[in-house]
Amino acid sequence: MSCHTATLRHAALLTLLGGALALGACEKSEPEATEATEATEATEAAQEGAEEVELTFAFQPQENPEGLQLDAEKFAEFIEKETGYDVEIFLPTNYSAVVEALRSENADVAYFSGLPYLVAHENAGAELLVVEERDGHPYYYSQWYALADSDIDSLADLKGRSIAFTSPTSTSGYLFPLGKVIDEGYLKADQDPTEYFSNVIYAGGYQQALLALVNGQVDAAAASDYALQQYLDEDQRAKVKVIERQGPVPTHGIAIRGDLPQEVKDNVRDALLKLNEPENAELLESVYGADRIVARGHDEHVSELKRMRDLVGYEPRF
Repeated sequence: MSCHTATLRHAALLTLLGGALALGACEKSEPEATEATEATEATEAAQEGAEEVELTFAFQPQENPEGLQLDAEKFAEFIEKETGYDVEIFLPTNYSAVVEALRSENADVAYFSGLPYLVAHENAGAELLVVEERDGHPYYYSQWYALADSDIDSLADLKGRSIAFTSPTSTSGYLFPLGKVIDEGYLKADQDPTEYFSNVIYAGGYQQALLALVNGQVDAAAASDYALQQYLDEDQRAKVKVIERQGPVPTHGIAIRGDLPQEVKDNVRDALLKLNEPENAELLESVYGADRIVARGHDEHVSELKRMRDLVGYEPRF
């Protein structure tokens, strides 16, 4: 209690006892008031310090409109509960916006497929926190598909044929399948794909590329190994065959701005790993169908991706 407060509360008493007694009362109460004030200020400072951490999570949009949708509100609530940080979710329209948001500090954490993550690492200082596991592995494979009754049985048979990639930024629907064609010597690194294929389209996603094949719009298509089961029905799958497989392709991952405090990085990683607990299974699945997430280092996760990127000569545009 401050001297001023004590004086106001006991004005009548102080009038009777005199100024000297009032002064003595203030002096006696002052140490107690100072200790209480310091304790209160320390508590408030600690609370303010925790509240100062505000994180924006950016989620790269899915390539497939029929895919699982992230439950953004529940995800934000979960991270807030586990870390004590204020969390917002940012859902941009393309991966370039995610990279730019990290680079301009308008986003702090981001969910990426492999190639956009590599771009963010090299251009925005993003550091990998965790990655998905699929069937127990932090990688999957890319595949070339053709119609089951066609005469296309290998990459050599794709010469002069029409093909569908998913998008120019897709790791398994463009980078790895085109890299395989170059690796096998059918194209040079600096050649336009149309110098080998008769026509190239970018369908927009795994499902769209495979449907273009099933519907006879193209002779072959490239997509992930799990896309066939996930996006085509039984009758459609029966019309398709695999002619080549390439990889391993790194799974999607969650990265964080490299200039954030290490404590923040560690706390966010720990919170994300708690998504593996049974009670969080539904929320984890909403993060684009992930089976499990694990911590993994940058080099071990993207070394083959970087080789494919350099082979294809991919240059980011954002």
